[in-house]
Amino acid sequence: MKPSGSGSLRTHGRAPRLPCGLLAFALLAVFTFPAAPFNPGFLRFPFGSTTSPEIALHGRSKVQLEVHTMSRCPDARDCLRELIVPTMEQVHDIVDFKLSFIGTPTDGDDGVECMHGPKECLGNMIELCAASLYPDPKISLGFTMCLSNDYEHIPDQDLIEDCALEHCVNFDKLNHCVSRDDGYAIWLLRKSVMRSAEAGISTSCTVRLNEEVRCVLDSAKWKDCEKGHEVDDLVRDIRALYQGAAIEQ
Repeated sequence: MKPSGSGSLRTHGRAPRLPCGLLAFALLAVFTFPAAPFNPGFLRFPFGSTTSPEIALHGRSKVQLEVHTMSRCPDARDCLRELIVPTMEQVHDIVDFKLSFIGTPTDGDDGVECMHGPKECLGNMIELCAASLYPDPKISLGFTMCLSNDYEHIPDQDLIEDCALEHCVNFDKLNHCVSRDDGYAIWLLRKSVMRSAEAGISTSCTVRLNEEVRCVLDSAKWKDCEKGHEVDDLVRDIRALYQGAAIEQ
């Protein structure tokens, strides 16, 4: 899905602290952009592995699998459900997974505009906070898939709580991440949106392997998938890239 209209989430002043739970998400609170850069710590250790985020077993570089998406987009749900999650079930140990979001950075106020409005911006931040808190995609991707299955209700409190419980995400930590007074969550979102923009990605859902577009799902139709859009096709390509990625000693 390509952006056509948007709602904005901008930063003016300090954010109020959230009351108990995520009910305040629906109030569309605004956040302060941090004065200094963070180190978000996206370690992305796969499924409890002790290997580094970029290096898998046997001294080979992991394959970069990146999905550019929007939290309230039906194509994002279908892309994750039909392609990404079943692919990760097979190749999680050789993949460095990243979820990036599509939007428009706004000039002058350190804000972000999202195609499906401020609720989508908040949903994006929730999913980014989950990835920051739980680098293991077994948790964070599972949580995101759970939200995406009911994307029209993002960021309703009941949905967030249910998905957090189902995927072992600490609700209080997630709440704290999104509501931090220093604007950490909006910084994560702005950084993610800028990454997609710099890569020239504007369609949700776009799948990239090693920073090259592999496949796009747009308006329920797969396109730009020259090597196929089935799970077996993507798994085959990931394994082929991994086999050719031996690190020079």
